[in-house]
Amino acid sequence: MNTESDQELRAHWDERYRSGHTPWDTGITPPEVRTFWKESNLPRAGNLAIDIGCGTGLNTLFLARQGLYAIGFDLSGQALMLARKRISPDAASEQEPPRGKAMFVQADVSRLPVGSLDACYALDIGCLHSLPDDRRPAYAQGVIRALRPGGYYHLYVFDRSKSDGPGARGMDDGEVAALFDGKMEIVSEERGVSSAQVSRPSRWFLLRMTER
Repeated sequence: MNTESDQELRAHWDERYRSGHTPWDTGITPPEVRTFWKESNLPRAGNLAIDIGCGTGLNTLFLARQGLYAIGFDLSGQALMLARKRISPDAASEQEPPRGKAMFVQADVSRLPVGSLDACYALDIGCLHSLPDDRRPAYAQGVIRALRPGGYYHLYVFDRSKSDGPGARGMDDGEVAALFDGKMEIVSEERGVSSAQVSRPSRWFLLRMTER
């Protein structure tokens, strides 16, 4: 049984975006993501990438600028309203035009509306660690279904804290490996400190899908 209803979770995130209390929305694509795409030899044109918990769409649009077909998923309709403004004709005229394409879908990320997307890349900056524990295994299965063999999954999470509440529950040591055990291998794990209003231990993971 889910500890929180879809309606409660949606209302929580809509209010955060409506109030502007979104310290994670820095306006900057993280250097870890930029470096990956600068150094990666992954084919881009015509290939699919997904941005899970895309918020206002900054990183979805970054992926589209790499020549990818990028789909951003988020539960919050308020966030997606702001995301779609980023790809409006008026906004596009003031920015580097994407070589690929960006689109946005409202969805519960623990029940991604996908089959086998054959995506080459999935990005999650702070979404998985915000989910209630009981929704995380289903989330992981959605990522696994979406990625092609050899595809990459980039994940940023907070470490678990006793003070965690809705929006920043964090993750236990070893939890990422356990969620994707047998389906993905961890390529790298980097520890750091978040740049949020209250700094806390965090990690960047890069995982790669094994051959099915």
